[in-house]
Amino acid sequence: MDIKILDESDERADVSLNGTITFKNSNELRVVLVDLSKKKIKKIRVDMKDVDYLDSSAIATFIECLKITRAYGGELVLRNLNETCKDIFMIARLDKIFTFE
Repeated sequence: MDIKILDESDERADVSLNGTITFKNSNELRVVLVDLSKKKIKKIRVDMKDVDYLDSSAIATFIECLKITRAYGGELVLRNLNETCKDIFMIARLDKIFTFE
């Protein structure tokens, strides 16, 4: 998995992910997203168009970040998910709590 922060300000951060997100590398993602959340950035947008698969550890990472951002009134947005990744969120009924673009 590759993680790139494309843009970062107090208002918004754009993060691009590439590859497979599993328990082997989800902590890297956690460190980046939690760091951005702790900066209280108002909107964190995660572009997942190049993510081919994610497992439950990735979901846990996104949930953790979502909790932190919502606690200060921020927003986590997951963008450009492929059908496989979006289905994982939908099966777990997480499509009700996450914002997708």
